[in-house]
Amino acid sequence: MSIENLKSRIRGISVSLFAADLGNLRRAAQNVAEWDCKALHFDVMDGVFVPDMMGGPGFVAAMDVGMLRDVHLMVQNPADHVDSYLKAGADMITVHAESNNTAEAIKAVQAADRPVLAGLALMPGTSLQEAAPLLALNPDVILVPSMDRRDLQRDIGAACARVTELRGLAPDSLLAFEGGVTRENIAQISASAPDIVVCGRAVLEANKPKRAYIALAKALDCAKG
Repeated sequence: MSIENLKSRIRGISVSLFAADLGNLRRAAQNVAEWDCKALHFDVMDGVFVPDMMGGPGFVAAMDVGMLRDVHLMVQNPADHVDSYLKAGADMITVHAESNNTAEAIKAVQAADRPVLAGLALMPGTSLQEAAPLLALNPDVILVPSMDRRDLQRDIGAACARVTELRGLAPDSLLAFEGGVTRENIAQISASAPDIVVCGRAVLEANKPKRAYIALAKALDCAKG
C-alpha cells in the first residue's frame, strides 16, 4: 500500500477546479490551497468519449500550488495520454473502464518512475462483473461517478450503494465519489465511506467559496464520525 500510504488515505474533498471561473483558474487553485485542502481535481474531456472538451496537460502543469493533482481522464484512448500527464506533474491519474486500452493505461501509471496513484473509474452502467479484469489490476483508486456524462442521468443513491459494495470487494483501494455533491446530500454520501469526495460547483460557484468548502468538509468529517 505504499505511495505515502496512498497519500495518507486522503479522507477528504478533492476540489474540482474547472467549476471555477475559467479566466481565473490559477487564482482559484491558489485559493483552494490556502484552505488546507489536500487535492485538486481536473476533469479532462476529449469531445469523443464524452461530448464536452476540457483540460489538457498544460493546465495540470500550470496548477502546481502544493496540492495533490488529481487527474480524471474522460477520454477515448487514455493510454495515449498518460505520459503527458505524468510529465505535467499529475499525482493521481484515473481512467475509465469504458475507454479503449484501459488496462494498458493503468499499467502505464503504475510503471511511472515516481509515486503516482493509478485510478479506475466505473460509469453507472458498468457492472462490477464487467470491470473484474480491471479491478484485478489493483488500482490505487476506484472512482464512482453518480452520473454518466454521456446521458446525464444522475443517481446519488445508486452511487453510494456502489461505494459501499466496493469497500468489501476492494479494501485496499481508495474509493472516490464524484458528481452532484451538495450540503444537502454530503451526509448521505459520507455514510457510504468514500475516502475522497470530488466536489466542484457546490464550492467554487458559491458566493463564499471558502465558507462553502469548510462547511462541506466539516459535514463530511462529522458524518464519518
